[in-house]
Amino acid sequence: MTERRPCLVLTQHRENRSEYNDFIGKFYHFPATSKKSYASQFNELPLEFVYYEPQANGGKGEFFGYGIIEKEPFEDKQNPEHFFVEIASFKPFGSPVPHKDEDGKLREADNPHYNYQNAVRKIPSKLLDEICLDGNVQLNFTSDAHLIRVLGEQLIASEKVGILELIKNAYDAHATLCKVTIENSDFLPQDTSPDYQFGDYEGPVIVIEDDGIGMDRNTIEKGWLRPASTLKTNIKERLKLERAKAAERGALPQFEGIVAEIKRANKGRIPLGEKGVGRFATHRLGRFLELTTKTANNDYEFVLSIDWDQFDRYSDRGVDLSEIGVGLSRRPVSRDYGESGSGTRIVIFGGRDGFRWDQEKVSDLSRSINQLRSPNPNPKAAQSAFEAKLLVPQVPDLEDQAPSDPTPVFEFVGLVDDFGKLDYTLTFKPPKSVPMPESEISEVYDLKAANKGFWRGRENERTECGAFFLSLNVWYRVSPWITGPDKDAFTKRLDRFGGISIYRDGINVFPAEWGADVDWLRLSKEHIKKGKLLSYYNLFGNVEIDQATNLALTDKTNREGMIENEANADFVELIRSVLKTVVENQFIAKRDEYTSLTKDVVRTPSALRDYAKQSLTIHKSIDTNYPVDEDPFAILETIGKTPEERVDGHRNLTRSLRNLQQSLDLITEQQEMLTEQAGYGLAIGASIHEINKITTSFFYGINEVLKKKTPDREKLEQLKDTSSSLRNELKRLSPVMALRGEKRREFPVINAVGLAIDNYRSRLAKRDITLDFDQTKSFDVYTRYGAVVQVFSNLLDNACYWLESEDIHRRRISIQVDEENRSILFADDGPGIHEAILPHLFLAGYSMKVPRSGLGLYISKHYMQDMKGDILCLESPKLRDGEFHGAQFMLDFNKVPKRKVI
Repeated sequence: MTERRPCLVLTQHRENRSEYNDFIGKFYHFPATSKKSYASQFNELPLEFVYYEPQANGGKGEFFGYGIIEKEPFEDKQNPEHFFVEIASFKPFGSPVPHKDEDGKLREADNPHYNYQNAVRKIPSKLLDEICLDGNVQLNFTSDAHLIRVLGEQLIASEKVGILELIKNAYDAHATLCKVTIENSDFLPQDTSPDYQFGDYEGPVIVIEDDGIGMDRNTIEKGWLRPASTLKTNIKERLKLERAKAAERGALPQFEGIVAEIKRANKGRIPLGEKGVGRFATHRLGRFLELTTKTANNDYEFVLSIDWDQFDRYSDRGVDLSEIGVGLSRRPVSRDYGESGSGTRIVIFGGRDGFRWDQEKVSDLSRSINQLRSPNPNPKAAQSAFEAKLLVPQVPDLEDQAPSDPTPVFEFVGLVDDFGKLDYTLTFKPPKSVPMPESEISEVYDLKAANKGFWRGRENERTECGAFFLSLNVWYRVSPWITGPDKDAFTKRLDRFGGISIYRDGINVFPAEWGADVDWLRLSKEHIKKGKLLSYYNLFGNVEIDQATNLALTDKTNREGMIENEANADFVELIRSVLKTVVENQFIAKRDEYTSLTKDVVRTPSALRDYAKQSLTIHKSIDTNYPVDEDPFAILETIGKTPEERVDGHRNLTRSLRNLQQSLDLITEQQEMLTEQAGYGLAIGASIHEINKITTSFFYGINEVLKKKTPDREKLEQLKDTSSSLRNELKRLSPVMALRGEKRREFPVINAVGLAIDNYRSRLAKRDITLDFDQTKSFDVYTRYGAVVQVFSNLLDNACYWLESEDIHRRRISIQVDEENRSILFADDGPGIHEAILPHLFLAGYSMKVPRSGLGLYISKHYMQDMKGDILCLESPKLRDGEFHGAQFMLDFNKVPKRKVI
């Protein structure tokens, strides 16, 4: 049903050539004698209108604007014979519209209410819209009151981020101290009787108090209450413009003078704020706000009170942001503003549904506030004193200091200049439990050499991001590199908070844990493909940038990273080059060096068999080339004191080694046979249901044909199709049936994967499961073809099983081939691996299926290791493909031979 819109034409001269006191776009004036006749025109409110200037009295006969009327006419107090109608909003036409169209026809010719003598007349809404469009009506962006909720809840990532944003506002206000207090939370200990400062307020209460310069009325009205205000950004825009001019003139030292001037005017600081939306974090933190602020030259304080619910209430019409009034008043000074005589206090109370300030969240906030200041700021950046602290009366023993970390295995510090040159020191400090010497590398390295393709054409130019300072502490996460009772707690901290933080002017603007979530350095994806590579959970690091030299690095509005411009691309590429070339090479090399010094215990029968064989060869050589009875080097004393004892002992040992080798051969053969038989059993078990349906259909079809005297061609065609299906199902089993006697051969891995996929196409189609598989990527392997088919068949079988659940709406499987690293990622959108079986995932007998088998992944592990490869389950979010939420496995073929070695 079309909405009814009351619309009018108001006759109005643009130049006042009449007796009426009209104010275009403000008031419409008409005589009292006409009020009765006009009254019905204004009964339905709100109404829309177009202005029309008649040709009489020198007019042009044009429509020239559009407006809205929301209130009834009222009497003209100065002239009782006249009335006014107030115009709520007015939009002029960019091009006035003649009363006649190009064909000379009156635009109102089809208006049933048209009478040129009526100064006020009705007009159909469609005709009004067409006149407005022909006139290029001038519109404006407006803000709905709901914008506050969008800014507060959707642009501010979390309550913790909201508080950190308000602390940064205190920094921008030149504060030296910002104190955050959380009071009266129902989810914190209640057995104490803390002396609440705001006990009369509805809890939880959050107080952010600083000793900055405070705000005057203009700053409150034109800055704090204005979304995306430019009061701060004007400074940065000036800096960007002046830097560009100085660079063009080759006079950057002059720009540094401008920076120094701005910093002197702002107590050594350049504002951190860029978007003008951080203050709306107060909306996310609570339903009510009380802001008090004082400047040094006032003897009173301003008070601003906001009920955010007024902005959130649902309305069947749009409520403009400016329609909701916010009261600003003044009162005598209510607290001690310290030496500066100025400052701001924000009290947020009333809480929000769905969020609770409990012990965990308070501790997390405390940690973030403690890490707000850089532990090792850029030595070239001017720093000014600033401290932030958290007080929670309900948690009097709140930890003020971060827990101490073990000594890092690697310490890196480096300064990257404007041209991408890195001046660094990398120190290797193994713990006492690792018998390796300390070492140190110090040099200047051209980071642009690491990826010449990225920098082609800009090798000798300044980078867009500018210079920055980088420090890293790196650990191996396993024993003996990390030992002691706090090992597990520390690795958990690495899991949660590992990564690289970004500090701007010494203030944390991008915590390390965010980096792992968004994988801004692409470390997680690479670690998935090759597990020995460096990842976020191996390190804690800091990048220090300075606004004066890194102006083009701009925060995203949601604060979760930098805007993806050219400067950010350079910034990421330079940090990646540091990690991948300087740090990661040593990270891998030192671990490999340690591994070569300390061999792992051998657990597989095949490897033990090889060692037994080597030992037997040595003993045979001793028997042939060494005088056992004389034993001149006393190497056989442990097996005999006399020559006869030594000869007999040596023979017995040789015989034992030969028997051990044969025993291990039998164990290995039996293990392979059992595993392959189990694999065949799984494969045929998956097919038996389909084979049963096919053979049943075939049986009844044959019976029908035999009952008929004449052949039924249609039925015979059906039997032919059924026979073909049976042949295809048996063909699906053939690689597994022949696996036991199959010889190793060279083939593209994609062929085996493709066969496994073909075998499951009907099942995938039946359950509407989408398979993403790029068949153009592959690499060669030299192994048993059926083994690879079996591995992927098991993975596909498991994925199909879990994706067939009715409550799963997005059924997807992805098989991603990495040619460079010779690995394949298998991922699905199922429910994932259940926590109960994660520790036993590749052991026989563990499964969440009913009836239980628990052999598929065990067999896949066996086949992968038999061909010198491996299969890993990806559990950590930092290692997984974020597009998929179910099980994910990495199949590593890096050590599988590519071809037969002659």
